[in-house]
Amino acid sequence: MTDDAGVLRDAFRSFFARESPPERVRAAETARPPGFDAVLWAQAGALGLPGLAVEGATLGDLAVIAEEHGRALAPIPVVESVVAARLLDRLDAAGSIRAGALVTIAVRPALDGVAPLVPAGAAADAVIALDGERLVVAAGTAGDPVMPTLGAAPVATWTLAEAATTLAAGAEARAAFSRAVDEWRLLTGAALVGLARRALELGVEYATARHQFGVPIGSFQAIQHRLADVATLVSAAALLVDDAVTADPASATAASRAYLAATRAARDAAGTSLHVHGGYGFMVEYDVQLYFRRAAAWPLVLGDPAAERARLADLLAADGWVPPELPPSGFRAQVREVVAEACTPAVLERVEASGTVHDWSLHRRLAEAGFLAAGWPAEWGGRDDHGADGVLWDELERVGAPTDGWGTSDLVARTLARVGRDEQRDHVVPQVLGGEILICLGYSEPDSGSDVAAATTRAERDGDDWVINGQKMFTTLAHEAAYVFLLTRTNPDAPKHRGLTMFLVPMETPGIEITPVWTVSGERTNITYYSDVRVPDATRVGEVDGGWDVMRIALTFERNPTMVAELDRVLRRFVDWAHTQPDVLERPSVRARLADLSIDLEAGRSLGARMAALSARGELPVVEGSMAKLFSSEALVRSCAALLDTLGADGLLAPGAPGAPADGELEAMYRHAQVTTIRAGTSEIQRGIIAERGLGLPRSGR
Repeated sequence: MTDDAGVLRDAFRSFFARESPPERVRAAETARPPGFDAVLWAQAGALGLPGLAVEGATLGDLAVIAEEHGRALAPIPVVESVVAARLLDRLDAAGSIRAGALVTIAVRPALDGVAPLVPAGAAADAVIALDGERLVVAAGTAGDPVMPTLGAAPVATWTLAEAATTLAAGAEARAAFSRAVDEWRLLTGAALVGLARRALELGVEYATARHQFGVPIGSFQAIQHRLADVATLVSAAALLVDDAVTADPASATAASRAYLAATRAARDAAGTSLHVHGGYGFMVEYDVQLYFRRAAAWPLVLGDPAAERARLADLLAADGWVPPELPPSGFRAQVREVVAEACTPAVLERVEASGTVHDWSLHRRLAEAGFLAAGWPAEWGGRDDHGADGVLWDELERVGAPTDGWGTSDLVARTLARVGRDEQRDHVVPQVLGGEILICLGYSEPDSGSDVAAATTRAERDGDDWVINGQKMFTTLAHEAAYVFLLTRTNPDAPKHRGLTMFLVPMETPGIEITPVWTVSGERTNITYYSDVRVPDATRVGEVDGGWDVMRIALTFERNPTMVAELDRVLRRFVDWAHTQPDVLERPSVRARLADLSIDLEAGRSLGARMAALSARGELPVVEGSMAKLFSSEALVRSCAALLDTLGADGLLAPGAPGAPADGELEAMYRHAQVTTIRAGTSEIQRGIIAERGLGLPRSGR
């Protein structure tokens, strides 16, 4: 958010908090017309509404105001009035309306000269509507200004008189109306985001204060996880709205995606918060029911959200279903050229046959080109380009390149760069960035998977050495790695998170044994055994018993949402296959699934971009990383499942089967997707982090 937008937000948040408290919202529900506070509207006029819409405010500025309006449920038509004002200004028709008139817009075309259930129609002095081939503005009085509605909104039906002023006709009218309704979608989306954020806050506040069984209900995992899911959806919707309003005029596709995401987020947030309140949520004196009703009501003004999803599918179909691939330039072009040369079909076949998601020839070629260090600071041989990592991952995942070895090695190298010893920083990190070695992760154990702090692998001091005994599960790439980043217990008498120490152990050290494990996705991982493994103290990373502090840094780097690029690849493979079939892309069920996938894909990209931006500023995006990882992995699972179902019986066919759709890649990705919700911390772990560290809920008793 820019400084100017921040000032605007603060001004309107203060105004609505002061002038539109919940008591005033309730009072407006029984006003005439219902849902409209004329005094508050006059006060908003003194603050510049709706004139700001044509006096220098950008669409992004108006979205900031709309979000604060939604947060407060202010009973005035902020969105409709500014959309109407912008439309009149673009058509140079503001002079056709008397000064000070409240003008709204009918967001659905009129039928036989009647505009049904116009938003703010019961309070408006005039309405703009698309009537056949004419875009008109009609002044007068609505038919029924006291109509009771779900959200106590001042909707009303308008009969458009023959004397209505024509603003535009034909193609010009349709284009002007379409652009205005897209702006309504975006600004309503922003208002729904504000509503969702406040509804979520109400749920968190209640869950923190309400005690049952002697503890705050917010410490119950079931409640924490529901609120964490909502928080992630709200963040994703907010980012989609932010992305869409940066373009003026807004993209119709982006507006539809943002509107649908905000609709879902608001309804889920309000519904979850109502549920968290228990029976009290249904009592009218509790504010949450105000949000619950409006979360359902506001989107219905446009009609059935399923129809909007069908419209999004139409827009996507017109664009070829997949985001357009612009000719790559700069660093991306360099990466794509090298990847195309080095990631050959033979490489992919070798990886599939071995189950080892790493290829040394490709890895070393990337290192020779300087790509492995590209996203690092110049002092490490990098480009000082924080976006380079994202480009590299995008291009690798775009073609399904084997990346497991680089993923674990890079996150350990970044951790060593922050907290490693001088020798580790000076010797090991350059080897990683030079593509000479891999590092695997020794976290999970048979009895402690995601609960890595429960590790029991022992490291005992013996003079200047440590002797390690224990076992680690899922040590992927251990058979290719030079080192294992090993979490051990060094003080069994200390609290669980305080008695841990991290080591960087050479895999050639005597006493280490590797046993392969094959997974449902066809990939190989390993069990590693440590029997009297003796290492010098110089292999220690961080302080003795300070391993959890090191671990937290590493986990932040591990939550890189590469699943977004995988989802993009799955979409492209499906669409390529579907274009060879006679009717797949015309089936309504398929189009609806692809619309949902499009929303998930863009939301995942936005969450990942936010995480990357924070990292670029030198921050550790702990909560933002958990949101990106949670959303993207769950989206990959549900999207792969949906696309597999689309194939019907042919979805049974795996790679190598004659006639397998998309060469069986969709079936393979369905199996692979499941593990993405486990590795780098399960979805449940991410929800716990979001709930406790992001929302501030009491610590769970687990």
